Amino acid sequence: MNDYDLPKYDRVRSWIRIASEHGWDWEAITCMNQKDMDGLKQELQGKIIREFWPPEMTVEDWLQLVDSEKEAQKSKLELSFRNDSAFLTDKAAHNGVTVPTDPNSSWVLYKKHLKNSGFNEDSISQIETATLEILGRLTKEMPDGKSVKGMVVGHVQSGKTANMAALMAMAADWGWNMFIVLSGTIENLRKQTQNRLFNDLHRDGNIQWTGLEHLSLKSSLGQRVQDLNFSDIHKRYFSVCLKNPKRLEHLIRWMQADLNKLRQMKVIVIDDESDQGGINTAKKKADRSRINKLIVNLVEGKNPKGNDIGARPMAMNYIGYTATPYANFLNESLPESLYPRNFIRTLQPSNEYFGPKQIFGVEGTEDSDGLDILRTVDEANLEQMRDLHKGEVNELPDSLVDSLIWFLCAASAMRLNGYKKPISMLVHTSQMQQHHQRVAEAIGKWLEDARKEGRLLTSCREVWERETVRFSAQSFKTQFKSYPLAVKDYPSFNEIKTGIMHLVSEISHIPMNEDNHLDYHEGIHLCIDNCSNNGVNEENMVVRLAYPDPGSPNYPETAPAFIVVGGSTLSRGLTIEGLVSSFFLRASIQADSLMQMGRWFGYRRGYELYPRIWMTNSTKEKFRFLAELEHELRDDLKRYMVAGEDPSQYGPRIKNSPKATWLRITAPNKMKNVTAAEMDFSGTNIQTVVFSEEKEILKHNIEVTETFLQSLGEGNPSRTKESIIWRNVSFESIKKGLLINQYQFHARASVFNQMEAFCEWYEKSSVEAGYKEWNILAAGVKAENANGLLWEIPGGAVGKVNRTRLESHSNSLDKSVSIGVLRAPKDLYEDIEGPIDPSELIRANNDSIRKAREEAGLGSTPLLILYRINKDSKPSERKTSKSVETAAVKSRRAPLGVEEDIIGMSIWVPGVKSKTFVKTLTVKINREDIDVEDEAGDMNDY
Repeated sequence: MNDYDLPKYDRVRSWIRIASEHGWDWEAITCMNQKDMDGLKQELQGKIIREFWPPEMTVEDWLQLVDSEKEAQKSKLELSFRNDSAFLTDKAAHNGVTVPTDPNSSWVLYKKHLKNSGFNEDSISQIETATLEILGRLTKEMPDGKSVKGMVVGHVQSGKTANMAALMAMAADWGWNMFIVLSGTIENLRKQTQNRLFNDLHRDGNIQWTGLEHLSLKSSLGQRVQDLNFSDIHKRYFSVCLKNPKRLEHLIRWMQADLNKLRQMKVIVIDDESDQGGINTAKKKADRSRINKLIVNLVEGKNPKGNDIGARPMAMNYIGYTATPYANFLNESLPESLYPRNFIRTLQPSNEYFGPKQIFGVEGTEDSDGLDILRTVDEANLEQMRDLHKGEVNELPDSLVDSLIWFLCAASAMRLNGYKKPISMLVHTSQMQQHHQRVAEAIGKWLEDARKEGRLLTSCREVWERETVRFSAQSFKTQFKSYPLAVKDYPSFNEIKTGIMHLVSEISHIPMNEDNHLDYHEGIHLCIDNCSNNGVNEENMVVRLAYPDPGSPNYPETAPAFIVVGGSTLSRGLTIEGLVSSFFLRASIQADSLMQMGRWFGYRRGYELYPRIWMTNSTKEKFRFLAELEHELRDDLKRYMVAGEDPSQYGPRIKNSPKATWLRITAPNKMKNVTAAEMDFSGTNIQTVVFSEEKEILKHNIEVTETFLQSLGEGNPSRTKESIIWRNVSFESIKKGLLINQYQFHARASVFNQMEAFCEWYEKSSVEAGYKEWNILAAGVKAENANGLLWEIPGGAVGKVNRTRLESHSNSLDKSVSIGVLRAPKDLYEDIEGPIDPSELIRANNDSIRKAREEAGLGSTPLLILYRINKDSKPSERKTSKSVETAAVKSRRAPLGVEEDIIGMSIWVPGVKSKTFVKTLTVKINREDIDVEDEAGDMNDY
């Protein structure tokens, strides 16, 4: 038996991989594109002679090697699926690029820079893999004149710029020579991106990087297109350009000023925040909005007016980067648009990333609880904030005072722990500049008064002790189980009180010294970040946020501290460093805008315990919805990747999500190609986690569920004897007996509250989808382990389940109780006949469950699971060394506390790999839930 992993087979395995990357299917690879066995034998002998394959290799060896590589690629795909990344591509051949290994290559030097900047090996490996996959789909020449268009979907504040720089570095090594980064609509953010990219890429190596700025026909000597040398194998050029009509017109004219130079360009256009600025928002389908039209002209090789100029770059590639791709998918998909018809790649942040899933939780998953770092701004505080905005008072609401005190405590503790980078607080209550000024003045006044009156340390001690008990190091470990780093516990208050007094010893904007350099002090730098505060004020201070250059020789010895008050510039693009305290009241009704406002997402290495966020309950609910929306979007992308779909087939699937409709996905004028009532429920994997607390509703649901089960006759014990199962049940009986006008779902039970739409879709699509009759499961625990808490049903008895109240998600106003998670993943295996590998149950995820069900012949069988939750359910005890930590760990969960048992429901509808089933349906929209003003009384931008 040969060992096919031996180095002597490296050439053979490499040939197989390259053939696969260039679009050969496995049948063609197996026969080496020969018609018969004789042809295969001849071709194999030729490879042995010409390409120095092992001379003793037989046809059988060849077939074994092909099977081995096929399995390896399948495993890699499955790993990618589990790792929350996906890559959808068209059928174009891979261009053959590989990872550069020359020590002086731009890529290797950039990898060293990432490592020196604190990126761990796993993160760098993920960046390398994603970069290579993206680069492999770009074009270095355009014989057909068609540009490549793709999209990269990242996460908010997750190192997207690092991924863009990685692509530029690796592409530079492979000969692409002109890089254009389209960056937002705010000049100081553009400048920030230009400087960062140059600092990231400019190294002594094979590639010489030149940054070009404000390109136009009037560019200075050395910046004109005719001055550049695109044929020099060592020179690479990049420019960061605002998505501004005049800037884009000047850029296009600059590129086309010398057609010979244009033909030498191998261009990659990187559209940062591609869902902003460049989306077509014109009212008429025949028209294009101005910025979108200019970007399309840039990519399609036309002049600013849209006319052909008779010349194209040697290569043109457009890649949209965004963390919120809803507008990109919903806008348009015409050939001349910017729709990512060639590829879509999702980026996976490392498990050190604090994202919406970690902070807000995703109901129905193991991450349902989220981190206990959210604090509530109640209606009384909101009213005080409105009065402050109006100038009627100059006092801070209590919740803003708490967030301010927490910032002082956290900054002092981080300094004590040796943290050297900037430490920040974000105050984002309005987009109006006069409000920013009033809020900043009130913050400065409160700090000065508290210090002078001697009450500051007393207030700080109270907040510190309350917060450090509520969210302890043990809480963090319990709530963020996958976090890979050691977390340092809080110091005592006595250790940080001196540092607090240092912080309030000086409160000012950022001083400018005699040499016109920013001069940072040990106190608090109070910044107002909006466009009215550009430049230096009369007191020779910079009012806007400006962090010190970490490479500067006069970088402050003590971590500089910043309180940043602002609006639009804090909503998107600007990185807030060392963010530990956020006071946030801007409640946009657009999903993409709201998600981009989340400056608190990101990496918190070295201060994991310190972030806190103050917001209203309404805003919390919106962010929890967004966390779920993002989770499902990525899961769908992975499913379509496994199915082998290309992006042009994927687009319609995401046009609408069967979720709550009180939050718009994106602005209406960005959804040019969407039908608001289209849904596709294939692949639905849902569970009820929000229930009414009303006794009569709970009793009603028990009665209708038991009546329904009686109508099915006696069920049979499941595989583990923990459940009762009924097989081959018609959807019609489920619909009439339970789903429509029977069981009463809570209004916040997403998908379930649109059950009529779901049923209509299923009846119209089930035959085409190939769905079989349903299996129904009454799930629970074994009767002997249920402590007498049994649910008697036809066919036997199952033990009631224990599910507790998630306090932060329950709501007394609408009499709802949220449990976070209902279904145990193992229950999706219960209708499988035969034994299941225990390790399979431990690692159960959507992918492994789908695979197991398909292998058991249930790949087209929908599953309905019913649970009876014990009304007296209580949190399980967690014993730790400190009683206060026990209290902190338990604080997220409370007894269920309802008067009747709760019937919970889970529905699993298999995904369909070959196509989508989108039908025109009626979507219920509650108009009263849509606000047109933000929470502090300011109009939202649409």
